[in-house]
Amino acid sequence: MGKTIGKRLSSLSFLIPAYNDEATIEKALAEAVAVGKRVAKKFEVVLLDDGSQVQVATGLHPVRLVTHTVNQGYGKTIKELYYAGKYEWLFTIPGDYQVGAKELEKLIPFSHHSDMILGWRMNRRDPPNRLIVSRMYNTLIRLLFGVRLHDVNSVRLMRRSILKDIRLTASSAFVDAELVIRAKRAGFHVIEAPIAHRPRQGS
Repeated sequence: MGKTIGKRLSSLSFLIPAYNDEATIEKALAEAVAVGKRVAKKFEVVLLDDGSQVQVATGLHPVRLVTHTVNQGYGKTIKELYYAGKYEWLFTIPGDYQVGAKELEKLIPFSHHSDMILGWRMNRRDPPNRLIVSRMYNTLIRLLFGVRLHDVNSVRLMRRSILKDIRLTASSAFVDAELVIRAKRAGFHVIEAPIAHRPRQGS
């Protein structure tokens, strides 16, 4: 797939939140490093361990590790990660490996003309109750804020410069939607593209 990208990013920060993801984090990190070498001239991997009860990183990969001594929840964790990346492009992936780093290669072609590309999990492999809640949430975001997207809480490839022009105030999981809403209102071009999604592994 790497040969079909047609563009290498100048610089890239992988942003990975993790909480008790010991069953999957090594695979997630290894894939991020492999993909980073293919698609970016220079890259980093930033892993934020949100107060896990187990060690989630072994130091086997070129990873910048940030830790919370106490679990602070997804909202605060992903918000901190957004500001932790130092390179031109930011790409978020979960530590549970439901979305792998290789999905980035499906989004890069759109970076020619977009500032943020959301990964649309069209065939989402989650339990029915979670799918229903997500569908209701995304519908509500569309109705309340006019955001015509299907998956605002998914992974995203975006320019770091967006964060210089907007201010995120939420500390809950709403921060992902807030990022999309404020970016669009600030005039940034936000789109979505289909990606693959795996069932959750481990606990």
